Amino acid sequence: MKHSLPFIAVLMFTASSLAQSPFGVMPYGCPGLEIDKYAVLDEAKYKFSYKLTCVVDTVENTTITNNLILLVGPKFSKFFNVYPPQPKVKRNPHADGVSTEESRGLGATEVYKDLKKKKMVVTTRVWIPSTDIFTYEEELPTQKWKVLSDKKTIYGYNCRKATTTYLGRNYEAWFTNEIPLHNGPWKLGGLPGMILEANDMQRHFVFECIGIEKLKEKEEIVQYKWHYVKKTRKDVNNMIRRMHEDFFSYLATVSNGMYGSGHSKPEPYNPLERE
Repeated sequence: MKHSLPFIAVLMFTASSLAQSPFGVMPYGCPGLEIDKYAVLDEAKYKFSYKLTCVVDTVENTTITNNLILLVGPKFSKFFNVYPPQPKVKRNPHADGVSTEESRGLGATEVYKDLKKKKMVVTTRVWIPSTDIFTYEEELPTQKWKVLSDKKTIYGYNCRKATTTYLGRNYEAWFTNEIPLHNGPWKLGGLPGMILEANDMQRHFVFECIGIEKLKEKEEIVQYKWHYVKKTRKDVNNMIRRMHEDFFSYLATVSNGMYGSGHSKPEPYNPLERE
């Protein structure tokens, strides 16, 4: 098996990045992913902080966490990762810094919901190797929820329980109608209130709200002017699956042999979306 030195360096950088998102994530601020050019989609009125705990290896029961933000405005919402600041890299004014961030779970994924047009745009920022950002657009999901009588208090808000099936997993969620929104983490939403907690029934993916702000100061919801490559959801998920099945073989295919050849052993793969 042969590999170039740049490829070896990238593998060292991406060695810890496997699960729903693929092996590596391109960091904010690197060439091609500059953060000084962007479109302002909306001005957020609410900011929710979530912790996502994921089981990335169901055999070893290995878990990781993502710290995620949901900004909600009148027209758009954006769900994205919170990145730790890094030295010598221009600070991102619209997040908490730049990577090297955890790309597993939803670390390399951003979800934009167009609340007026009922559309959803999802981007996946991965190393393949290029600064292409894969993106797909779908109708805003309308999960069919069953609202139950169970109640509990989360972050000081009275919440009710609801259940649904979505993209191959069964979910339960806790929502409050004391916050006048119909949104939630990731692609979840559509309940008569704001989703503060959600998990699949296996508890492989657990979203927990750890912060709620009704914003008094301006916070823009932005989308950076990068090179977006349009795909379908199934195309993106198939790419991620192939990277886990045999990363070297997949990389050789997409780079036309530039980064070597050969095969690698399968990596643990527990996707959030099963269909």
